[in-house]
Amino acid sequence: MEKVFFERIEKINPKIIDGLKEKKEFSFRINRHKADLEAIDELREEGYNPKKVEWSDYVYTLPIEDRKKVTKSKPYTSNKIYIQNLSSIIAANSLDIDENDWVLDLAAAPGGKSLIFSEKASKVSAVEPDKKRFFRMKRNFKEHGAKNIQTYNKDGRFVYKATGPIFDKVFLDAPCSSEAHIDLDEGITWWNLKRVRRFSKLQKELIISAFECLKPGGEMIYATCTFSPEENEEVIDFLLNRYDNAEVVKVDLPIDNIQEGMTKWEDKEYNPEVKKCIRILPKDAYSGFFFTKIKKN
Repeated sequence: MEKVFFERIEKINPKIIDGLKEKKEFSFRINRHKADLEAIDELREEGYNPKKVEWSDYVYTLPIEDRKKVTKSKPYTSNKIYIQNLSSIIAANSLDIDENDWVLDLAAAPGGKSLIFSEKASKVSAVEPDKKRFFRMKRNFKEHGAKNIQTYNKDGRFVYKATGPIFDKVFLDAPCSSEAHIDLDEGITWWNLKRVRRFSKLQKELIISAFECLKPGGEMIYATCTFSPEENEEVIDFLLNRYDNAEVVKVDLPIDNIQEGMTKWEDKEYNPEVKKCIRILPKDAYSGFFFTKIKKN
């Protein structure tokens, strides 16, 4: 399976392998429910030198060797900062949220993106099917001072049957084969094509639910932390073929480690609109990630 994995990644983008080997930095953001820029001053007083990213005043990076130490810092233990990958943060920030919006996070645990949405939206509904992850997520929200998040221990595939199209915005960071989290030093131990295909089937069920939950005129983001087109472009192609009122919206990101969506993969051709999808290539504090913004007309 290791040979198959590398052959597939080489076809998607050879730069991914180099990115998976790099682990130079990690990222965090200020939890604006509890703090502002003073959290950065506190970190500097403790001897850290956080570097601000270009696209946000509230997101910073530090060298990877500081990661364990920073979890003992005062800003971290008082929940003023939240460790979260840059790819996750930039994808969550790409959902244009109005202060009156009701946002659905359909596969929400551990809850980092819901916390971002809760800083901007009127109300957030966070759904998580796994009971242990659900209760950890609830605790996460409480510790970080988010009071406008409702939590549901439900299977996201069936949420639309209970709600109908009531949400202004939806975010679906779908369960996936997690190729972006493979540690090449440990070897390709748990990855296989059967896993990719199993997740692709689940993702198609989830994206139907996400789209059905969305109000007409609303926008959603579909995301994964994997590279396989079967779990990414193919899922978007599936949605576009099923719904005439689904439109892929182009997102301009202020970073250069990105690749547009692939319209062909092996023996399959996808809707040309999937070119507007974004694959974030792993680099520095950015993990591999894929996301697409979709409007419901």
